[in-house]
Amino acid sequence: MSDLLTIILAAGKGTRMKSKKNKVLHKIAGKKMINHVVDTAENISSDEVICVVGHQAESVKQAVSSKSIKFKLQSKQLGTAHAVFQAGKEIKDHKGDVLILYADIPLIKQSTLNQMLNHHHDNFADLTIMTSILKNPNGYGRIVKDNSSKIIKIVEHKDTDENEKSIKEINSGIMCVDSKILDDALNNIDNNNEQQEYYLTDIVSYINGKDGRVISYQTEDPVEITGVNDRIALSKAEKKMRKRINERHMANGVTIIDPATTYIDESVEIGLDTIIYPFTYIEGDTEIGVNNMIKPHNHIINCKIGKNNIIINSNLIKNSKIGDECQIGPFAHIRPGCNLKNGVKIGDYVELKKADINVGTKVPHLAYVGDAEIGKKTNIGAGTIFANYDGVNKNKTIVGNSVFIGSNSTLVAPLTIRDNGKTGAGSVVTKDVEENTTVLGVPAREYVKKKDD
Repeated sequence: MSDLLTIILAAGKGTRMKSKKNKVLHKIAGKKMINHVVDTAENISSDEVICVVGHQAESVKQAVSSKSIKFKLQSKQLGTAHAVFQAGKEIKDHKGDVLILYADIPLIKQSTLNQMLNHHHDNFADLTIMTSILKNPNGYGRIVKDNSSKIIKIVEHKDTDENEKSIKEINSGIMCVDSKILDDALNNIDNNNEQQEYYLTDIVSYINGKDGRVISYQTEDPVEITGVNDRIALSKAEKKMRKRINERHMANGVTIIDPATTYIDESVEIGLDTIIYPFTYIEGDTEIGVNNMIKPHNHIINCKIGKNNIIINSNLIKNSKIGDECQIGPFAHIRPGCNLKNGVKIGDYVELKKADINVGTKVPHLAYVGDAEIGKKTNIGAGTIFANYDGVNKNKTIVGNSVFIGSNSTLVAPLTIRDNGKTGAGSVVTKDVEENTTVLGVPAREYVKKKDD
């Protein structure tokens, strides 16, 4: 297969989206629309990928995740051929084929494009256009062919006659074309039309006039080539993409009880034998290990989660790490910056923030733990508050190993409670607690056991 130059068109305004931002910046399955197309372009081994930008060009450039993409500016939107022409130098210098994609067609698969490219080469085509058969082709350009299945022309819906209206094969806009032929065509098509724009579809007539070979590659799934032009199409694309993602995880050994009510971003990684219950949202750069149980109504964002964990109902966990064999929830809120080691238990109505909790420690229920470092096998009683904010600064509390914090204790930071320390129920601890020492009261003082106690 010859070298491949891929051009992604992303210059349009997308007014039907009714948004202040470019439509290709809207997300599908947690990923900006344009990045779905960019990643696919790179995955088909394009030698070079060029993105043509226009409306909100700088925002689109900044949104593209890949650092190897070259950008070209279409300062005036004068049609699709004019957009491709912005990469004219690269097309002229390229020896091989040019693949043209659209940033608002995010569902196109890598496998489909590879099949199209192979079809293009196997049939020695000068131009191959991806098409599909629709039961209701209204609004789409029709593919008109001769008896040998060669494409004669593409007719826009508004320009079709009665015979052409009956054609079910439609144009997706995606095409593969020889770079030399494309260069010649772009320099010879005109804008003699009502909109006075340069249409890429006009290269069909130009190539036919040069006795070139123009054929179609018909994709089996028309959903793949659906353009996302408004919020309705965006929601349909979201649903389709999430279905693909869930099916991929299930094929890799993940149990998803109800895929229709489970929402997983494309970037998420999940280990085998993990079970995910309905109404769970897993977003961002989340990695989940093997054999976890994630019960209903959990929301997990940008987390690293180990193996053999049980995450009970209705927790929010964000930008944190969870080790192995932990139990979380229900109704826990684990805020950014938390690190839970193996065997930690976080119970119902517990809120954590920037908390480093070591092996085997329990925070069973009704507690706030902020800006804290807690050792191994420590127990934090119900209703405990880590008072980390003095009105000006956030301060840290350090709790050692095998510490027992009595219910409704208030730990006023900065504070250190060393190994085997204890606080009585309802204590307000304002001073450090030494090893093997019990404190109680308001403010808490060391408890000295009397002979008759």
